[in-house]
Amino acid sequence: MKLQTKLLVTLCPVLFSANLLAQSFVNFDEESLSNAKEALNNKTAHAESTLAYNQLLTLADSLLTLQNPTVMDKKISPPTGDKHDYLSISRYWWPDESKSDELPWIRKDGQTNPSTQNNDVDKQRIELTTKSIQALALAYYFSGEDQYAKKGVSLIRTWFLDENTLMNPNLEFAQSVPGINKGRRSGILDGRIIPQRVLDAITMFSDSKYWSEEDDTKMNVWLTQYLAWLTTSDLGKEGAKQTNNHGSWYEYQVAAVSYYLGDTKQTKQAVKNAEIIFSQQFDSMGAQPHELERTRSYFYSTFNLEAITSTAIIAEKVGLSMWEYESKNNATLIKGIDFLIPAANGNEWIYNSSVEGVTPDNLAPLLAAIPEKIRSKEQSELLTKLLQGLETNDNKKAYQDEIYKKFLLYMPQYIK
Repeated sequence: MKLQTKLLVTLCPVLFSANLLAQSFVNFDEESLSNAKEALNNKTAHAESTLAYNQLLTLADSLLTLQNPTVMDKKISPPTGDKHDYLSISRYWWPDESKSDELPWIRKDGQTNPSTQNNDVDKQRIELTTKSIQALALAYYFSGEDQYAKKGVSLIRTWFLDENTLMNPNLEFAQSVPGINKGRRSGILDGRIIPQRVLDAITMFSDSKYWSEEDDTKMNVWLTQYLAWLTTSDLGKEGAKQTNNHGSWYEYQVAAVSYYLGDTKQTKQAVKNAEIIFSQQFDSMGAQPHELERTRSYFYSTFNLEAITSTAIIAEKVGLSMWEYESKNNATLIKGIDFLIPAANGNEWIYNSSVEGVTPDNLAPLLAAIPEKIRSKEQSELLTKLLQGLETNDNKKAYQDEIYKKFLLYMPQYIK
């Protein structure tokens, strides 16, 4: 991988080391991914991993002819009238049928309004764009085929860099609600998929002939402006105060983007901020009161932990360990995961599940995120059990298939 502009701009020369380059990914573990690539190239990969790889290439091939999505395609304009501003409508909000104009919409937790998920707004487009960028990046990383880099880079340019089609670096109108004419802090959640899917993709594309220094500079400018919006705007400041999963995903975004840009001081502060709200998120037993009151309580418990463990992975890259942190009320990250294990093993889940019951497979990536040196026998056994269940499940739901393929491609060491 070639050294990216962000490092040249933001880091002093003493930090340029082989170790720094080895830790260039934000989310992925470089060693695991490299080992998986070597096994695929040497034809020694698990048969299921080889199948998942071939399916990845088939998907990437289909994306080569995709018309690049852009925020300019939406049918509804944001209040500014500028289609460059990202716009989405909150998924759990519905027209108020008790009012003649049905405004403002009202919240029905856990019940997705289909009209919030169509192409009139940007949510589906940013999902498609970021998923496509990540898939093409992985296809390029594993295969070395330039066509995947060419298409992936073009998607990045269209969504983030081309002045005619780019998304402005803010989420002022994300998860908006008809009838409420002000921005909502919960909209920051929409932005999590940018650092989740795009940052490591850029690193993968960076050694291709299609990713230029100009692209790198422009992308760093976009990300710097987005990070500034997250940390200085009124909505961003409100997002930082949240103590549910929204707050966790906020700190993840700040940690991920700042780490990518080389600002380790800000990364460390984001990690510390994530730890500060532990005592408000978890009780001493590991339960999450904010998430347990939701109609999809098990899912949202794992969703919050996904954000925190993702931040913990970044924390390790700047010399911090969230796994060792214990709040004043004795809450720890391990306790939060362990609290969900009995239900994953088939014990009764006594909390709110009026819309969706227990989804134990969402626990698998969290168990894998626990450093091996502190992962308990019970945690390891459950991880093996969940993965074996996914392997033999011929009727996987979409989320289960996605989880299993991630293990097959990124973490095949866990596949027995």
